[in-house]
Amino acid sequence: MKTYDVIIFDLDGTLSDSGEGITKSAQYALSKFGINKEPDDLKHFVGPPLKEEFKNAYNFSDEDAAKAVEYYRERYSTTGIFENCPYPGVEKLLQELRRKKYLLAVASSKPE
Repeated sequence: MKTYDVIIFDLDGTLSDSGEGITKSAQYALSKFGINKEPDDLKHFVGPPLKEEFKNAYNFSDEDAAKAVEYYRERYSTTGIFENCPYPGVEKLLQELRRKKYLLAVASSKPE
């Protein structure tokens, strides 16, 4: 017997391994401010809203955080979006849940 009819998944780090595109795009954005970090040091950008993460992790003002998000999206929209793949077994899991008539949804702070 089903307890729930709806299952909501997070996208980044749950359904897909988007870390490479996110961390490299954050690296690109930070470099515009003279901050040089390796992608492995930027894993904290996977998941939370970008503007808040730039503010919290690097003490950016609202203006600088907004500009950093613009720089991030500059790279992410052309390259980073393709540095992403579903985790092994995710497609099969989602198909099985749909077969069992669950309503599936994705929660994400991505603009689209």
